[in-house]
Amino acid sequence: MYTFTVHTLVDITNNGVLKGDFPFKTKANELIHNKDSLFIARNQNSNFATLLQVLQMRGNITWENAPEKTHSLTVNTKFGKAYEGKHMSWKFTFQVEQEDVYGDASTKNVGSLLEDLNLIPIIAFCKETATFPSNTFITEDDQTINTYITYDGFQNK
Repeated sequence: MYTFTVHTLVDITNNGVLKGDFPFKTKANELIHNKDSLFIARNQNSNFATLLQVLQMRGNITWENAPEKTHSLTVNTKFGKAYEGKHMSWKFTFQVEQEDVYGDASTKNVGSLLEDLNLIPIIAFCKETATFPSNTFITEDDQTINTYITYDGFQNK
């Protein structure tokens, strides 16, 4: 299996099923205690579903873990220069069966995926700490890139 990782400043928290009496915790350990927190959790799920749909346009993907959330410096990352300092970011690792499903060696295996994902609408103002010039995944503007993908290579499973 060939492994890729999406790095994004967009909140792609996978909360799972959002049913229950208030208060309850989601699959991602988010506390849902009223209609407002439920609204945010649904929007987070929508962003994750949008990402999955784009990833699966070219091939089937598998994954073992939900997106991981971290609060870290954006320096030494491929995020745009507009996002200085510490920000919340999410990392989602997934696998595909074909190495070149998202590109070829000249595009470091992710060129087509970056093109597919660029300017796809998102729901902003969930739990992001960055503000984007447009409510979209941005993969092609050096100043405002809020999402980039790394190719992690082949992993025998």
